[in-house]
Amino acid sequence: VWVEPAPEVANGETIVMLHGLYIPHFMFAQNAGALAGAGYRVLLPDLFGHGFSDRPTEKYDQAFFERQIRELLDATGVEKPFYLAGQSTGAMAATLYASQHPDQIKGLMLIVPAGLRMHGRDDDLISNILRTPIAGEWLWRVVGRRQLLAPWKPPCDECGDGPLLGDPLIQAEYRGYFPAMLNILRHFPLRGQDDIFKAAGDAGFPMLAIFGDKDETVHIDSADVFAAAAPNAVLVIIENGDHAMNFRKSEAVNPVLLSFLADLNPVASTDEPGASEEMASE
Repeated sequence: VWVEPAPEVANGETIVMLHGLYIPHFMFAQNAGALAGAGYRVLLPDLFGHGFSDRPTEKYDQAFFERQIRELLDATGVEKPFYLAGQSTGAMAATLYASQHPDQIKGLMLIVPAGLRMHGRDDDLISNILRTPIAGEWLWRVVGRRQLLAPWKPPCDECGDGPLLGDPLIQAEYRGYFPAMLNILRHFPLRGQDDIFKAAGDAGFPMLAIFGDKDETVHIDSADVFAAAAPNAVLVIIENGDHAMNFRKSEAVNPVLLSFLADLNPVASTDEPGASEEMASE
């Protein structure tokens, strides 16, 4: 899905935004509208396993994510270099791709990136069973479905009330969704991937990372780990920001994104509204 700027504010720049685990492209609706209002053309894909995209059965590992992003860019004709952004798992995938293709990246924007320090433990009983063939599939059908279908409530009263502009349960009605989510959890580790962020930090392109101090998924310690891995990056911590703050508190997140972009490209950026928030399928 493309979100296009109005012709009078279009600046010719492209931003590709990669969603996180479980929720497809519409998680960025509020962010994409603000970015398009500043003149940027924004691409919001549904990654494999999500939305109405295919559900391949191969391993969803690092090579798989790099390849699908590369093929997505080729298929949609994104001109390079471009701006790349992501939320949670999508932020880790974006960092992985950017670290391997630094010449294509004008700037990397990460919102609550997974891959560093997460709440919970990776060696608990449930995690170990999920990685086990047969038993893992059985447990996922019981526990995973309940988790994915449960309402996503904010962890604090001050965490914002911006709506999710779409129904993530619709994608679950299509065959292959639940196995695809388990595939990602098994083969695309969401913690301890510090080397990916260090490689991106060493690559030299501008980076921004936004963390929330009330994030119930990505531990706030990730901010310190990220700062050590990419010391030249811009680091912002949103007060009362949770894992869904890109839409729950878009009024806090969007100005950070726009400020980062304006510093990199002041001629292309504008504060004037003018987005054509029309969604057009690619």
